[in-house]
Amino acid sequence: MKITPEDVRKVGLLARLEVGEDEVGPLTEHFNTILDYFGKMEELDLSDVDPFTIEDAEPLKLRKDEPVRWENRDAILDQSPSREGDFIKVPRIGGDA
Repeated sequence: MKITPEDVRKVGLLARLEVGEDEVGPLTEHFNTILDYFGKMEELDLSDVDPFTIEDAEPLKLRKDEPVRWENRDAILDQSPSREGDFIKVPRIGGDA
């Protein structure tokens, strides 16, 4: 599978990035280089490797999940460009609601 310049333009559009025509060629080449690395990984024989085994991994040390009042909450809310009550309002980035 190869990435085409049209693919780069479409990803840029979906990610809401301004991709100039002078950037499309180098980005296409860059993405194809990344895909080539993944292609090399497909050549490895992993038939006897358990994908769910993590070697030398220590168990995660999890803390108890407790709500904590943050003292600077109002300062952050006062600095936000758009606020709705006690929440920071952000623009919708996808989907219809």
